[in-house]
Amino acid sequence: MKTSIIKRINFEIIPAQIFLFAFWLKNGFIDKVFGVALGALYPNNAAYRGDSWVGWESYITGNWNKSEVAHTLFSPVYNYLFPVIIILQCLPAILMIVAFLKGEFLTGVNMVFTKRAAIASLFVTSVLLFSQTISGAPDGQYLWQLLGLGMIVMMYIHYQATKNNQLINLPH
Repeated sequence: MKTSIIKRINFEIIPAQIFLFAFWLKNGFIDKVFGVALGALYPNNAAYRGDSWVGWESYITGNWNKSEVAHTLFSPVYNYLFPVIIILQCLPAILMIVAFLKGEFLTGVNMVFTKRAAIASLFVTSVLLFSQTISGAPDGQYLWQLLGLGMIVMMYIHYQATKNNQLINLPH
């Protein structure tokens, strides 16, 4: 007998997957990729100025420049660090797309890419938190909260996997 698709959906893991996807889609692709692209395509449009390369440079280096240490370490290499930041912020959303394509929202499917997305999210948050904490930027406070939430998401994914006897072993 064929099981209906509704009964196969793992409704307990989907909220964590939606959070990881939506948060990093917005912060990676929409804010950075689309913002920079639209800022380059329409440089005279005030609506895109803040999300353009120069807009992000002003905001990010403005925060870094609040601290002599952050200014010395990060500001001179902004043009190299910003593309890395963009890639890092897009990675969790990309991994969640792969997880969806692999059917990790279904019961009984190992959540390898969901866990990788959660790990990537923690890593990105840690990198951003490091630079914001050194500079004393106000973004540091929400990043500490995001780091805590990311840890809870990791524990929740692990709990769901162990509950369903799906221990996730990532290759080394």
